[in-house]
Amino acid sequence: MNFLCKKFEYTVYKYSETKTNMTMKKIVLIMIAALIAYVPMCGQTRSEQNAAHKDAVAAAKELRRAGFKPIELGNVQTRLEKYFLKVNNGCAQIIGVAENCMSTNLAQVTALANAANQYAMLAGGDVRGRIVSSTTSLTGQQVDNIVSSFERLVEKDIRGELVPYITAIRDKRGRIAAKAYCIVDLDAAYQLRRRALEIALEEQSLAEQYGSMVSSWIDEGFNKVQE
Repeated sequence: MNFLCKKFEYTVYKYSETKTNMTMKKIVLIMIAALIAYVPMCGQTRSEQNAAHKDAVAAAKELRRAGFKPIELGNVQTRLEKYFLKVNNGCAQIIGVAENCMSTNLAQVTALANAANQYAMLAGGDVRGRIVSSTTSLTGQQVDNIVSSFERLVEKDIRGELVPYITAIRDKRGRIAAKAYCIVDLDAAYQLRRRALEIALEEQSLAEQYGSMVSSWIDEGFNKVQE
């Protein structure tokens, strides 16, 4: 009988110990998750936080004034503040828009397509300026062809890098408008633009002739579109 009692006590002890260990593990995991969530905020300076807050207040006010409502859960100003913090720390800002869509889903898709188009046009304008200022041996048609190919490639590929951080919808008598606040990682976008320009030059059979020139100014020129 004593043997059975001792065995029972040992079993209860081991169960209690295991349960305690499991509880402690859960607590540790929760603490780690909280720490990970907090770390990005720790990296922000006070001035960056103040600037993001100011931008978020203005953007949230403008959305409310125009009748837009976010589709995501949570406070719109808080989400916008996190968005602007990311914009100031290694991400490019792109706001895609859509008007007069027949459904919310179509409005979201159209807004993302618009964001990709905006980014491609901005990058294309930068490339055109760099080409024109760096060489006079290309004809106007050649420049147009290079820029057109470049913008097409960037617009197609940048869609895979776009991250819609907050999407706001406005419904006026069944006509849906949308604003998609997107972010793009600067390093990924840089590599994408560089590759697009190299392909654009190859498509126009100009890669060999102008490849070295492109390498000399591509870093400086592409940095401007990230600002």
